[in-house]
Amino acid sequence: MDSSPYSTTSDIFAVGGEDYLKEGHTPTTLPERQEEILKLRRSLKPAARGAGAENTFLSGKAGQGKTAAAKAELAELKAFADAQNLDLTSMFFSCEGITSSYTLACGLCEELGGENPNGHPMQKVLDHLWDAMNDIGGTIIIVLDEIDNLGTDDKILYSLPRARDKDYVNDDVYPSIIGISNDLQWRDNLDPAAKDSLYDDSIFFPPYDAHELRDILSRRASKAFRDTSLVYETPAGEEFEISANLDDNDDNSLADSFEAIDADRSECTLLRIHSNVLSEDVIPLCAAYAAQDKGSARQAIKYLRKAAAIAESEGDSRVGEEHVRTAQGEAERELIIEGMEQLTTQGHLALAAVTILELGGHSEIRTRDVYDIYKSLSDHIDADRLAQRRMRDHLIELDMLSIIRARKSASGSVGGEAYTFELRVEPSTAIDVLEAVSRFESVDFDDLAKEWLNEQQTLG
Repeated sequence: MDSSPYSTTSDIFAVGGEDYLKEGHTPTTLPERQEEILKLRRSLKPAARGAGAENTFLSGKAGQGKTAAAKAELAELKAFADAQNLDLTSMFFSCEGITSSYTLACGLCEELGGENPNGHPMQKVLDHLWDAMNDIGGTIIIVLDEIDNLGTDDKILYSLPRARDKDYVNDDVYPSIIGISNDLQWRDNLDPAAKDSLYDDSIFFPPYDAHELRDILSRRASKAFRDTSLVYETPAGEEFEISANLDDNDDNSLADSFEAIDADRSECTLLRIHSNVLSEDVIPLCAAYAAQDKGSARQAIKYLRKAAAIAESEGDSRVGEEHVRTAQGEAERELIIEGMEQLTTQGHLALAAVTILELGGHSEIRTRDVYDIYKSLSDHIDADRLAQRRMRDHLIELDMLSIIRARKSASGSVGGEAYTFELRVEPSTAIDVLEAVSRFESVDFDDLAKEWLNEQQTLG
């Protein structure tokens, strides 16, 4: 009988270690974000005195620790409030998929009061929201993650911060908002009145550099992997080692060990990570890849997690540089596929046209070639047909998303820039994505490619 490919243990991951490399894990300390956390703390301090916190805007690209910083600092504030018997409530609300103030207001009503007033007029929904806040009382801090999904519909963003000044809520209620956005320009597009009322303070989270990413990965790795520890140096020059991977005979608990890793060591220097399952270049390479791209901790952690999983699947007991390079390639491919899935109909049409030309063996794909196929596809799926110049804009966007490669060639016949295009992914990958889009279900890419090739041979 063949042995099962599954196992309850791992030569690489510690028990439960994968959890520390998943997106859902929130660290309790963020040494690389102390400057930003101190600014946030300054905004929250009035709440510790029984008043309202400042309305605050946290901005920066994805994976920069904005949400983690807000969660960590609000947990600290909540612990203080409980110890001091302060009336303080905080809540996190994801705005993913929420594109209107109305939907957001209904969601907040449900979170705060247990009832969703969807279907009622906006003013009645807001009245429900004020009633829910009055029932809770005290300081209420609402964190709106991905707040930029609201676009320019800022009615609730104008009303919430002014609820107390406008007597929408009782005198003992102090509501405030912390808005978190990956879109650095979003706030600038708000109505001036909403912008002024919404944000008393603004905190920018810059991209992590390679050194910061190495330290972040090292702390995660010390929890995630077997036989892995951190080596620190004190201000006096003494070295000490901390590990979360305890022997069965160790009297300390795993929780105590993790607490030691998460402790504030701002006065100490993290010298290195010692691991029997990670080669020395694994963490620096993961950090370098991420730093060169977006400076995202989330991206760096993803590279490390995938590299370890690849090593394990190949039967290796040690993660090496080759596993990281494979992981980075796979992650980039996944990102491109995600980008293809999120395209508009016009973007999908442009991608489909290039794909058909590549299937037909076309080596010099020019804008006019793409446009000929694009017109036929537009008619086939009953979509609006754009002018050639506007369609080319979608091709350039596909290049920016690393889905196709656009190369400038000689000037076009009517002046201006001319391009040739090619896919950066296999045609089969693009087809798989396109066939999952309902409007393209009836498109037979192979047949269209053959038809185009036959036409070219006839013309030639």
